[in-house]
Amino acid sequence: MELKVNGRVQNKHFLRGCEEGNAYIFRDKTRNDKWCLYFINKKTKSRHWITLLETDGRYPSQTMDGLNDAERLGTKTFFELKNKTDRGEKTKTLSIRKMVEKYIKEEKTRINPQNNPEDGTITEGTWRRMSYEINHYLEFIKDKEWGLGRSDNSAIHLMDINHLDTYFNYRRRTINKCDRHGKPLPRKSTIVREIHNIIRAYKEIGVRQRYINRNQLPLKPTENMKVSTKETQDTRRSMFEREEISALLKVGEKYYQHGISKFDHNGDLYGFDILDGKPILKSVIFGDGTSNRAKHQIKHRKMVYLAMRIALETGLRFGVIKQLKWSNIVEITERSKRSSEFYKQVKVPSQINKTGAYLEIPARITEIYDELKKISNYTKPDDLIFGNQKTGKQWSERIWTEGLVDLMIESDLADRRKFNEDGEPLTTKAMDVRSGKKITWYSFRHSFITFNLNSDGMDIHEVSEFCDTSIEYIKKHYYHPDLLSPEILDKLDKCHDRSVKKRSKLFGFAIDESIRELSRV
Repeated sequence: MELKVNGRVQNKHFLRGCEEGNAYIFRDKTRNDKWCLYFINKKTKSRHWITLLETDGRYPSQTMDGLNDAERLGTKTFFELKNKTDRGEKTKTLSIRKMVEKYIKEEKTRINPQNNPEDGTITEGTWRRMSYEINHYLEFIKDKEWGLGRSDNSAIHLMDINHLDTYFNYRRRTINKCDRHGKPLPRKSTIVREIHNIIRAYKEIGVRQRYINRNQLPLKPTENMKVSTKETQDTRRSMFEREEISALLKVGEKYYQHGISKFDHNGDLYGFDILDGKPILKSVIFGDGTSNRAKHQIKHRKMVYLAMRIALETGLRFGVIKQLKWSNIVEITERSKRSSEFYKQVKVPSQINKTGAYLEIPARITEIYDELKKISNYTKPDDLIFGNQKTGKQWSERIWTEGLVDLMIESDLADRRKFNEDGEPLTTKAMDVRSGKKITWYSFRHSFITFNLNSDGMDIHEVSEFCDTSIEYIKKHYYHPDLLSPEILDKLDKCHDRSVKKRSKLFGFAIDESIRELSRV
């Protein structure tokens, strides 16, 4: 039966077999004459108007020629929604874009105020990264060349469960770049993380809020999802050599903390002295050094230098050092049999520790601690040790990053990078490390761990406890023993109870005697 009605509803046509919901299709004048479905959900006592759409995104013809297509789609849609109602699911559809927006908003509620992941919470940095990465999925949906070429307003229940199979190829094709080591970007581990994040969005929003069933979840692709050990080698932390540490400490003590540099603000050398040929040194502090800005700047430089020394002495995670408060450093206990003149005890609260575990370690940092106390304007128990000297709040990442860059360049361990990969001038300080290593603030922790394990310091089990990390993680990210080094061979000889010169023993038994015993048998 067909009925023409003036106003919004045009060419009204009731659907056979759908009388339970008083369902009919019509052309909606307010939606450019698109065919729509109307029905009543008697269980929830709600009414619905839904624009009819083919699975490939096409609309039925917006004239009477589209009646048959609209009738087919309307009947199909009505029974799909009726079945959802019978299963207790929501009858309203959810677009991909709305799902992503809901997911980002919901994940934001998981941010830990202490910026420490614990009990299912995340850091603000993790949330920002996740929000940025999941937007690649929206671009993947819309991209017509390498993506799906669909609208991000497509309903999530209409998405093919295998649609993520081409996501890896899309990400590599659209970036089409390599890093400085010639490896394609983005890295496989990054894409794998993005795919897991997408599937999690479907679970947390789509399934939990009952827009889809679990059997409608996107499937994890079968290809390119395994990250091999070889592919993770570049994720190992880069450590400093002892000579590099010595250079950093020397430059930090003599020049950096006093605001003196051989480079101008553009990263160019001032030149060399005509008489002795040494680099010309000048102050890089703001103005004449008497303003509050200049005083804060020089204090921050001193504190960056001392933070480097604390990192080398303790092996603490960079995230912990950034959040240390004065109350976290106390007098060392008597049972340690160490003088408080040299040693302190560092108490790391679970709230700022990556693993969520409480940690106590001894450290020879009394001299550094006292010096920081003299420098800082904020020395109450609950004040941050490394706080902005103007506000008392936590330092920005720029202070930390540029401080390390300056130290590396002044120590002749790196060169100033002035342009990005696209040839555009950089607005912040960056460096190219001459050794090719990936140097960050975490490199001091790596050096601490490696120096202890490669010397006669702590063994791997003690380091694991001291640094609050697993032995497996140490092997994967930190420890790089040189198995051909004299130190390793000395330990091997010690195990066999023999010296390098006298090779007459094997596990404590004289070799010639063992041979004689065997010859008697």
